[in-house]
Amino acid sequence: MLLARAVFNHIALAWFFVTPYTARTKGQAMRRIVEDLIRVEGVIGSLLVGKDGLVVASTLLDDEDAEVLGAMSAAVFGEINKATKRIGVGNLVDSIIDAQDGSILMLEAKDLILVVITQRMVNLGLVKMEMRRASKRISEAVPI
Repeated sequence: MLLARAVFNHIALAWFFVTPYTARTKGQAMRRIVEDLIRVEGVIGSLLVGKDGLVVASTLLDDEDAEVLGAMSAAVFGEINKATKRIGVGNLVDSIIDAQDGSILMLEAKDLILVVITQRMVNLGLVKMEMRRASKRISEAVPI
């Protein structure tokens, strides 16, 4: 009984000290990745969301905007993915929503969705290339 309690205390201490630090460093890594994307000319915002729509990291100033865009992005990405599978072209890799004043680009990154908002006049090829680089960094930061 005493040994079991000592082991439990050791595990609890390890969890207390290691988990917050690990979560904090992963969170900082994700934040840095989305911040790097807004350095691309014409990119005005970026965020990383779970497939459930919850925001993991964002560069948007308004948290409410980030939550709305995160939920919308996850829903749209999920529905397009269902459609691409149904018509036989496989899993969705990325998507571009083109609007009057800009675009929203989405790219699957591990079990997350990387979302970038751009101005109208932007080099979409460069943005997509930087998003693929960011996706690779995300995969390295989330080793599952």
